[in-house]
Amino acid sequence: MMIHVVSEASAVDSPTSRRPAGIRAEFLDFRDRSRGSLRPAEIRGEIDRGRFVWIDVDVAMLDGKGIDEAFPPHVCPGVDFPRLVQDHAQPWSPAAAGLRRTDRLLHLTFVGGAACSPDDPGERLDVIIGEGFLVTVHRGPNGVLDAVRRDYVHDFEQHAATPSFLLYEICNEQVEQFLAVQTRLEDEVEETRRALAGEIDQEAFVAVAAVSAKLLTLRRRALPVRRALDELTSRKTTLVSEATLGFLGGMIDTLERLLSDLAADREILETALNLSLTVMSHRTNQTMNRLAVVSTIFLPLTFICGIYGMNFEGMPEVDWAHGYIYFWGLSACITAGLVVFLRRARLL
Repeated sequence: MMIHVVSEASAVDSPTSRRPAGIRAEFLDFRDRSRGSLRPAEIRGEIDRGRFVWIDVDVAMLDGKGIDEAFPPHVCPGVDFPRLVQDHAQPWSPAAAGLRRTDRLLHLTFVGGAACSPDDPGERLDVIIGEGFLVTVHRGPNGVLDAVRRDYVHDFEQHAATPSFLLYEICNEQVEQFLAVQTRLEDEVEETRRALAGEIDQEAFVAVAAVSAKLLTLRRRALPVRRALDELTSRKTTLVSEATLGFLGGMIDTLERLLSDLAADREILETALNLSLTVMSHRTNQTMNRLAVVSTIFLPLTFICGIYGMNFEGMPEVDWAHGYIYFWGLSACITAGLVVFLRRARLL
């Protein structure tokens, strides 16, 4: 296996020959399975020689200078590097994900990330495919690209037949990241469901809201990717091979199942929450029923006490020798009668 590495002395020491921080380029030759790193000044020449070039730009490492000099318009026709850097320097949302087509380019934008908190903007990754090159732009470490770099060399040397394999690797890792996050969220859903089955407090409701928000965030990130892949596979292009389009079609089915699982997880949370609220309502009704029964029993006793508590003269019962005993006897009879009546009415 011949691995070709471009010598650092092979390029002229000019502004375009230096490799600015945050820019990484390498060529892939599918004829002899060779690959190697490049300086910006060498990119166009390697493309013209029939080699495929992968250009990776980390916006977080750029010092704000040199991007225009490193990539003049003729290097990657149609790719506006300054605009991409500017877009990544600003806040974004999952709504930025999708596919944009031009006559010469395919521009895919993914928003992923291992964390699915609504407060986390996620990891944006722009993938631009042109004739003879692929450009990836991100800000800081990117989980998808990290996973791709672990595996792509082996796949390139053993299996890859066309440059489209890099697009497959990136899309596949993005889908795998979504699946890993969804698996973790399933555990959180189950844990929250069990918590709702016990004593419910304010923390349980906060947990339900947090997990539900994460599920919605993952759905908002996965849905544009599914739409982008659907649009990409529905229209043939010379920039992506037929075999790769077939593999991408399989990813659409995987994303459909993922979205269905997310909907099921949300239904599980809603069902558990509704059941918990129903149990709480039933317990409250039982408590109110007991209070109503006690009030019903004591209502006539309170009436009797109110009558004999009045300071009026001429009340014959006041002068009775055994009036006190009679009062308690009457109270006991009323109480026993009400208890029997309420039991027969199944209120007690």
